[in-house]
Amino acid sequence: MQSMSLNYRIRACAPLTVLLALAACTADDTSGESEATSASAATNAATSSATTNASMSGSTSDASGSGTMDASSGTTGDTGASTGSGTTGTGASASEPTTSMSTTAPMGCNNDGSIDPGEQCDDGNLEGGDGCENDCTYSPPGNCGDGIVDWDEECDDGNDVPGDGCENCMEKSPACPNEDTAIKCDSDTMDPFKAIELNCSANPEETPVLMNNSMHSNNASAWRVAKGFGSYMEMGKLLYSPRGGESFLMVSTGVIKAPNAQGVVVETPSSQESNGDNGNDDSDTLPPPINVSKGSNNGGGGMPFMNCDGVGDCSDSLYDAWELGTGDPNDKLWFTFQTKVPNAVESYSFNFAYFSSEWPDWVDTTFNDLLIAWQTSEAYTGNVTFIGDAPLTVTSLDPYLSTDGYSGNEPQLQGTGFEGNAGSDWFAANQNVVGGETLTMTFMIADMGDSILATMAIIDNFHWNCEACIPANAPECQGEVPDPNCCGVIEPQ
Repeated sequence: MQSMSLNYRIRACAPLTVLLALAACTADDTSGESEATSASAATNAATSSATTNASMSGSTSDASGSGTMDASSGTTGDTGASTGSGTTGTGASASEPTTSMSTTAPMGCNNDGSIDPGEQCDDGNLEGGDGCENDCTYSPPGNCGDGIVDWDEECDDGNDVPGDGCENCMEKSPACPNEDTAIKCDSDTMDPFKAIELNCSANPEETPVLMNNSMHSNNASAWRVAKGFGSYMEMGKLLYSPRGGESFLMVSTGVIKAPNAQGVVVETPSSQESNGDNGNDDSDTLPPPINVSKGSNNGGGGMPFMNCDGVGDCSDSLYDAWELGTGDPNDKLWFTFQTKVPNAVESYSFNFAYFSSEWPDWVDTTFNDLLIAWQTSEAYTGNVTFIGDAPLTVTSLDPYLSTDGYSGNEPQLQGTGFEGNAGSDWFAANQNVVGGETLTMTFMIADMGDSILATMAIIDNFHWNCEACIPANAPECQGEVPDPNCCGVIEPQ
C-alpha cells in the first residue's frame, strides 16, 4: 500500500506544486488510502478555483490503483479520478464533487490560418474579397460577367459567348469543333448550305454558323441537293455518296436532273455534251471578292503563298487560266457565306468531285471550264482549289483524269452523263484560318469561252480542323504523294 500511495503522490504533485497545499505533498508516506482521498479532494478544490483553457484528460485507474494525469500549458487534468463518477483511482468515493473544465475556445477571429470554433474560415490574412473576410466569415459571391475575376471565379471575360475559353466564369479549354464533333442536318433538306454541313445550329461548337450566305443562280435546276450521283456501286454503296451527313450539293454550268425517289441523281448516258446554256450570268466579270490578279509577293506575284497582299490571288494560280479562257466566263453560278472561326480552330477542309464534258477534246483550249473556291481571311486570301500552280480546270486536271481519274468508258462514270468524258474521285481541299476571325468563302463554277458542254461539281463535308495544314510550298507537299494535310487540293491516293 505504501508504494502505491507514493506512486500516486509523485504523479499528482509534481506538476501541481503552485496549486496544491504543501501539506498534501509532505504528508507521511504511510498515510494510505485516506491520504490519497484527501489529495484528490484538495486537487478538485484547487481546480475548481483555477481558470484554465486546457483540455482535460482523466484516466480511471486499473485494478492496481495507479492513477494518471495529463497537463497542458501548466494546467491540471483530473488526478486519477473518473470525472463522470467522482471516484478515485482506488475505487473509493471522493469526499467532494469534481468540477468539469471548459473546452470551448474564446469567440473571435485570430487570422492565424487555423479554423477555430466560431470561425467560418481563416485564411491567415486581413485581405477582403478573397473568399474569407478579415472577420473569418465567407466573402460574398462575385458578379459573373462584369469582366472582373472574383474569388469564386476562374475567369470572367465579360461576355456569355460559348467556346471562347471562359464559360459561366469557369475556365474551359476553347472548344475545337471538327469533323467528328460537328452535327449533321442534311437528312431531309433542300438547303444548299446545310447539305454541306453548314449552319446546322446557332452553336459554333456544333457547326460553322453562317452570316450573309446566299446562292446566285437564275436557274433553280443548275444546282441540286442529292443523296447520291450516278449508278456505279463500290463496296455496297454508290461511289458518289455523301462524305458527310446524308446529302451533298451539286452545281453545274448546265442543268441537273431532279433526284429520284431515293434522292439520287442519275443522268442519261453521255448527255452532258448537249447540256448547255442554263441562263445564268454570262458577263465577263467575276463575283467579288474573287480577283484573278496575282496576290503573292505583296501583289507583285512570282512567290506563291508568300506575302499575300490580301486582295489578289495569293496562289498565283488563276491568272494564266483566266487568260487562256480569254476572260470570258459563262453560265456562272456562285454561292458565298461568312462565318466566325472558333478560337481553337486552325484550318478547314471540304470534299469535292469534278466532271467535265470538255474532256478530252478541248484540253489546252479557250474552253477551259473553271471551278474556284475563294477564301478571304487573315491567314490567306486567294484560290483554295489549286493543284500545283494551276486552278481546277479541265486542262490542269488532264494528267490526273487521263490516269488516276475516271475517263472514257470506265464503269465509275455510269449514270453520271459524263460517259465518254471524264470525272474525278473525291478530292479534299485544306486551308488555314485564324481563330476568332470572320472568314468569307465564295464558290464559283463557270463555262469558259462558250455556253455549251457542261461541267459539274459535287461539294460536301465542310468542317473545321484543330491543326493547321502544311503550306503548299513545303517539301512534304511537293512530292508525288503529298502529305494529306497539305494546304490546297489533295488528290485521292
